[in-house]
Amino acid sequence: MKLRSIKLKILLRILLLAVSFFLVSYLIFETESFVQAIYASFLPIIFSIELYLYIDRNNKRIKNYLNAIELDDLSIKMPENIPDKSFLDLNKSLNKFSNKLETLRKDSIAQFYFIDALVKKAQVGLLVIDQNDTIYFVNESFAKLIGKPRIQLHQSASEEIPMIWKSIQNLNLNDKKSIDIKIHELSSVLLFQVSEFIIDNQKYRLYSAQNIKSELENTEIEAWKKLIRILSHEILNSASPILSLSNSLSDLIQDHEINQDKLIAKITEGLDVINQRSSGLIKFTNAFSTISKLPNPEKIEVQTKELFQKLKLLFQNELSNKEIDFEFKVYPKAEKLFIDHYQIEQVFINLIKNSIESFKNKDDQRIIIKAFNQNKFIRIEIIDNGSGISEDKLDKVFLPFFTTKEKGNGIGLALSKQILNLHKGNINIDSKIEQGTKIILEVPITN
Repeated sequence: MKLRSIKLKILLRILLLAVSFFLVSYLIFETESFVQAIYASFLPIIFSIELYLYIDRNNKRIKNYLNAIELDDLSIKMPENIPDKSFLDLNKSLNKFSNKLETLRKDSIAQFYFIDALVKKAQVGLLVIDQNDTIYFVNESFAKLIGKPRIQLHQSASEEIPMIWKSIQNLNLNDKKSIDIKIHELSSVLLFQVSEFIIDNQKYRLYSAQNIKSELENTEIEAWKKLIRILSHEILNSASPILSLSNSLSDLIQDHEINQDKLIAKITEGLDVINQRSSGLIKFTNAFSTISKLPNPEKIEVQTKELFQKLKLLFQNELSNKEIDFEFKVYPKAEKLFIDHYQIEQVFINLIKNSIESFKNKDDQRIIIKAFNQNKFIRIEIIDNGSGISEDKLDKVFLPFFTTKEKGNGIGLALSKQILNLHKGNINIDSKIEQGTKIILEVPITN
């Protein structure tokens, strides 16, 4: 309605201008009143000037208003004390618009300062690098984590933080990497992770850093506590009977009333038991040594299908005798594994042996192995429908010397986990009582 009113006023002025031109033309060509025509010619001139001033006056106001908006000057206001109602309404609407813009700007500024303060004071170190490897943003925590009092913005990362940048510049998206550094002779372990984002067609990389030394120390302490409990338990289990039996034998030797043949028989029997328990303790120590001193894997390219066929042949007699169906499936893009052949083969032997021993005379006994591509890993699943593992024991099955079997030594799964860790892979287990077990192995596609 406001614009319509303005249009009507402009149209009215154009109409008056046209009438004045018509009047001048009429006086010249119809009545040949040239003197009156000269006087009448002032009318279109006046109307033209008035129309120009009418439009230009308001155009200047709007132009000044828009220029001020462009320069972020929201204090400018359009006049509201003009007699022209149509422009008065327009000016009021523009003023409401500028007030709204000012409110939005205040909100955005407040939000910016809030986010800025949050990012700068966050305990996580943040570093933003542009596509030219230049430092675009860095917060205080990042500078403190790497031991620098100040990091200059818009400087080359290779010059400003050379040692750190050398370690993280080739970090892939969503990968994690820990770096050991020393700050004022104190060691720290920083965990880095990178993500990407795009603003105005410019690509940026966001590196986050956290000091995980205390978490690692706590985890290490807990691991040592568990290990000490296991070692103490096993050593005491072997040492206590030996000590008790040796005391009993010592008492027998001191007993002069016992028959010599009987004494020799008792001592021989006791020494046999001591020998067995000592051998068990040595076997336990050797098993522990096996886990703690695994060599680094010597990786080669292995055909997945050939590996599974070899395993099937290796267990063929046992599978046949126990009437266990064994099958495997290699899906596309999982035909090759980059592994230490002997170490991973040992993992499969341990896991398949566990599956075979989990069956308790079921009618339909089967073991299925599947290999398929999943992102940067080859995922291998070993699935059986055996007796399964109870939920309360699942979180302990990878601990050294923990076993759910009567005659187990608790080495197999712990050894398997250690081998997968050395391959930079993962091993997980999902199991339910009387339903079966699924072991999931993840082996990196490349080194």
